[in-house]
Amino acid sequence: MREKKTMTTDNIFADLGLEDSDEMVTRSDLMSEVVSIIRNSGLTQKEIATILGISAPKVSSLMTGKINDFSNNTLLNYLTLLGCNVEIRVLSRHHVSKSVKRGEVKVKKSLIKQRKVKTIRKIARKLT
Repeated sequence: MREKKTMTTDNIFADLGLEDSDEMVTRSDLMSEVVSIIRNSGLTQKEIATILGISAPKVSSLMTGKINDFSNNTLLNYLTLLGCNVEIRVLSRHHVSKSVKRGEVKVKKSLIKQRKVKTIRKIARKLT
């Protein structure tokens, strides 16, 4: 008996047939970065809630990946509140292949450094 094979793309949200699949990938990448920073900070959800200006249950929603509860703009704001520099680059059409019909949004993840964790803890101490 032959196994049925299904081709997928790099975008799970597109594979599921969601209309806003490109935005969902971006939001997922942003959320992953925020969660990674929070986990590496060693702070409590209450301390993170204070830094982000949200409730502890909202932090819980963030940490459990409830992606529909957060917009891209909100996640970008959280990154800045956590001490990250966020850079958005727009490349003109001549910087990409002529075969590309549509642009894309990418979240370039950086490695979390110990200095960033110290900065987050310093912010938490000032707010509490």
